[in-house]
Amino acid sequence: MLERAGPLGRLLYIGSGPSDYLDVLAREGWEAEVGEAGLRALERMGSWQVADLHQLRPAAAAWRIFEGWERPKARVWQDSCPVIDAKPWDEVLMSFKRKTRYDVRRAIRRAEADGLRCEPAGPEDARQAAERWMALHREAWRDREIAPEHLTSRFRSHLEAAASRMTSRGLGRISEFRRDGEVLASHFLIFGHGFVGEHMVGSGERALERYQISSLYIRDGLNVALQRDSAHLDLLRGEEPYKLRWASRVVANHRVVLGRSRISWAPYAAYVALRLGAKRYVADTIPDYRVLRRQRPITWIPYAAYTVVRANAKRYAATKRK
Repeated sequence: MLERAGPLGRLLYIGSGPSDYLDVLAREGWEAEVGEAGLRALERMGSWQVADLHQLRPAAAAWRIFEGWERPKARVWQDSCPVIDAKPWDEVLMSFKRKTRYDVRRAIRRAEADGLRCEPAGPEDARQAAERWMALHREAWRDREIAPEHLTSRFRSHLEAAASRMTSRGLGRISEFRRDGEVLASHFLIFGHGFVGEHMVGSGERALERYQISSLYIRDGLNVALQRDSAHLDLLRGEEPYKLRWASRVVANHRVVLGRSRISWAPYAAYVALRLGAKRYVADTIPDYRVLRRQRPITWIPYAAYTVVRANAKRYAATKRK
């Protein structure tokens, strides 16, 4: 899509912003041909100065466009996606410390002793399962900080439709955790090329209080990845502590900026690079950055600036002592 900001016209993927992965659409095995066609199309199209391609994963077909683009271009880190290599459950647990293994196994035993069972929603029940999933998602975040978009009817109706259709067509799965016929928690898994993605979870208050929900979700996701012969379970964007606890590694998404001319491309690319570089630095430097950034800027920016300056001063002092 073409978005205008004053004299600047920029090409964006539809879905830029909330989507974890973006790419051109290419039939498997035709990525090179699609890349060449994309290059020709960009050359012919007018009315744009920069093409701003968000959230490209390492295997994205759009990298062929980037590699073949002979005018100004840049690539910048944008987000990180923790992934877990698809291995049997006990083998995954063996990578943890003894205390953590004990806690996870105890949590699983408690759920099993209570009769909590994980069941996939079938095609005939996909719509109702999607509605239950979104209701549990809203309940789980009712008294917690969450992006306001998650509480809108537009967000709910979109995800209910997408999850039900993808489940019906075998492109995803809604797993429900039931006890005595009641659904206490559920999550939605998406099926990508070579991976299973943990998209979003929902859980009632009782389940959150009694069970270690993340362990139940991760175990189900790994089992599905193994059943599908997928290489890994992808926890998608975000380096939340619970994700990093499980992750085998962290894979970077990149943002690519292509330009028709250096005059319009250079300032825009510099802005993108500085903004994302600052985001990464602050996130690494300030432990509670994710909480702070939801507050009003007048509240957290002075504190963030103070913390960054203080960290740099300590680093400089340590270097001088050496």
